[in-house]
Amino acid sequence: MENTNKDPKEVFEGYNEKYDEKLMINHDYDGIRELDNPPPPWLMWLFYLSVFWALGYAAYFHFFHVGPLQAEEYEIEMKEAAEKYKTNDAETKQIVLLTNEASLNAGAATYTKSCAACHGTEGKGGIGVNLTDDKWIYGNSVKNVFEIIKNGTSKGMTSFASLPDKQLIQVTSFVLQKLNNSKTETDTTINAEN
Repeated sequence: MENTNKDPKEVFEGYNEKYDEKLMINHDYDGIRELDNPPPPWLMWLFYLSVFWALGYAAYFHFFHVGPLQAEEYEIEMKEAAEKYKTNDAETKQIVLLTNEASLNAGAATYTKSCAACHGTEGKGGIGVNLTDDKWIYGNSVKNVFEIIKNGTSKGMTSFASLPDKQLIQVTSFVLQKLNNSKTETDTTINAEN
């Protein structure tokens, strides 16, 4: 097969042979000579910057242990969340089942506003579970219901920790007294009247 490549001088008038000789790598493969064509300066600066960034990152996180790694950061955030949303035992022991009508009416208002969308206006379920039957996934003691409303569950129940505890107790009392018709499990430590 005949080589049809033309002499560069014929193709381009401004061809500078001296310039090409400076760029030419001093070897050839089967008669093919290769130009040493360096990357553009902006690309080299980007490369140097990324190398310095990587060295700084490694020093900050791995050599000097100044910043937390991803796993440590996750653990810190989980501890903060657990602290923020936990119900400590002292608070739980103060929870009492309210029976007066004013508290139950206030609980009904909160239930209608925050809970009825999932559990239905009569508590018979829908998206959320049925609150009127005897089958409770997490238990139907005052303590269990209060903690579920406050902290939510992993199976889709939203946390209402943003509501004050007084409102949460009112909703708990409404659910157990009116919707569940007082079929609650006996819990002597917290099942008391207010």
